[in-house]
Amino acid sequence: MTTRTWDIIGKRRWGYAFSLLLIIPGVIALITNSAAGRGALDWGVDFTGGNFFQLEMERPFSTGQVRAVADRFVTGQSVIQKAEQEVLIRTRPLTPEAKSGLLAALTQEFGKVTILREDEVGPKIGRELRNVAIIGVLIGLALQVLYVSYRFKSVRYAMAADIALLHDLLVVVGIFALTRKEVNTAFVAVLLTVVGYSINDTIVVFDRIRENLAMRGREAFDRLVNRSILEALVRSINTVLTTIMAIGAIYVFGGSTVRDFAFGLMAGITVGAYSSVFNASAILVDWNLWAERRGRRPRPEAPAEMAAAPEAAVPQAANTTPRRRRPRRR
Repeated sequence: MTTRTWDIIGKRRWGYAFSLLLIIPGVIALITNSAAGRGALDWGVDFTGGNFFQLEMERPFSTGQVRAVADRFVTGQSVIQKAEQEVLIRTRPLTPEAKSGLLAALTQEFGKVTILREDEVGPKIGRELRNVAIIGVLIGLALQVLYVSYRFKSVRYAMAADIALLHDLLVVVGIFALTRKEVNTAFVAVLLTVVGYSINDTIVVFDRIRENLAMRGREAFDRLVNRSILEALVRSINTVLTTIMAIGAIYVFGGSTVRDFAFGLMAGITVGAYSSVFNASAILVDWNLWAERRGRRPRPEAPAEMAAAPEAAVPQAANTTPRRRRPRRR
């Protein structure tokens, strides 16, 4: 009786095609958003600058009621967080008149309002924060290349993992561009979490490949990788499902403030688990097959003049005929 084995690596071209289908809509959204003049992404007040208030209310309130008041002075994208009788409000840059009007309206709606903290972030600082966040993600990717190269003694593993990682980040960024969800400091946390989760899942599969290489070195590499994926697949699926269930609970019950954060995590972790199997491992196989084909190519013959040069030197070296010795005069 024979058991059927899933040939995941044999269908890796379909995986590449599916990945393109995931990436292309997001890239188109980034381009069209920029062309329309509304920004490739919907940058939040953390990156564009704005006002921050930490207030203590006298009367009970909900985040929806506070948001309704804030929207009178700055339309949309205000971040409202509640902690018992305290509320945190982050808005777009407010004029002095709008700021005074907002505090007066909150006092009228919820009684006495005590200002516990008030900050103002300028657009320049916001741009600097955005650049620092991008540089931080790039440095993280570079360090992972070094670590994976050292761990697996081959740059192929590192490059395959990082290509899959870039795929994951592009998909998450593209989803935020399509849905116009706000990009704030929580979004950076989403990207870094996706980076960590995706590379962890990839290393689990790569570790299995390395172990099988030590035990089954004569097996064809593509079949060995397919075997390794199947051995680690159940663990990956279980890890993803349990993680998604926990984050899904945060998405449903965590309130509107953390909903975008949970949404980004669910999308990134799901895509990261997919890319570990269908991108990172598949790229490793294709890279290995390409190296084998290159190694089997016949080497070009040496130029004719270089081949003839040793022959030209032979007559002098091979002239071993003994010279006739002249008879000595006595």
